Amino acid sequence: MSNAQRLDNVENDLETVKQLLVSTASYAESADKRIDRLVERQDLTQKQLDGLAVTVQVMGENIDIFMEKIDKFVEKTDKFVEKTDDFIDTTKARNAVLDGVILELRESQMSTNAAVERLDRILEQLLKRNQ
Repeated sequence: MSNAQRLDNVENDLETVKQLLVSTASYAESADKRIDRLVERQDLTQKQLDGLAVTVQVMGENIDIFMEKIDKFVEKTDKFVEKTDDFIDTTKARNAVLDGVILELRESQMSTNAAVERLDRILEQLLKRNQ
């Protein structure tokens, strides 16, 4: 092989290396741009995650407040039910006493009616004697 052929081969090899270097540089530049886009997306994702974390924290605080309100409501409801049970028990006791009083009044009324009837008969007998 002559020097000219060797020089052509070297030039061809250099051209190939040059093309490979250009291709590699282009690929590296493209990869660098992709990395930049990935970093931007990662930053956006992190911002969204931070926002979501704040939202979750606020929701947790709201749930805690809501649970406190529910606990107070349950406590008040329990007190109301207890008072209502006491009122019902008192009312039942009063009704029992009232039933007893009504029974006594009925018995008294029957006795009074019987006494009035007896007095009426006595008066009739007295009136018949005086006539």
